[in-house]
Amino acid sequence: MTIASIIIAVILLFSVNIWSSLEIQTAQLDLTENKLYTLSTGSREVIKTIDEPITFRLYYSPTFGEISPPHGNYYKRVRELLEHFSIVSGGKIGLRIINPVSFSVEEDEAVTFGIQGIPLDQSGELGYFGMAAVNSTDDRKIIPFFNPQREQFLEYDLTKLIYELAEPK
Repeated sequence: MTIASIIIAVILLFSVNIWSSLEIQTAQLDLTENKLYTLSTGSREVIKTIDEPITFRLYYSPTFGEISPPHGNYYKRVRELLEHFSIVSGGKIGLRIINPVSFSVEEDEAVTFGIQGIPLDQSGELGYFGMAAVNSTDDRKIIPFFNPQREQFLEYDLTKLIYELAEPK
């Protein structure tokens, strides 16, 4: 009887441990003053309408963030929000983070999408901080450059972009 109780207790302990680790991975608590990391009801509703996958390609040059800390901080905010969108969408939104270095295939891809390069120094090297979003029917929506002055509209801008790709005309 005692051995059976110990075995049941061990099995129960492992089950609770596995279940809680799976649940905690997606649980989030937003303690920021303005609820920066809580999606609005409207954004959640738009995300629910996604039938076909949408892929976000976030082009960011880390050197740009080192030269301009406000852009580096804004990049973290953009990346975290896109990751949150991806989680809430249940995998219907994919995120690729791309570092387009000079004279690379990634830089050519960024330029092809219309991502705006910003001169980093006198040598002419460009830094990038923009995004291209594509749905399964090859519709594209571009944010050529993320301006930190529009941070208060970030969720709205991204939700609008998702809506336009989820409901193509």
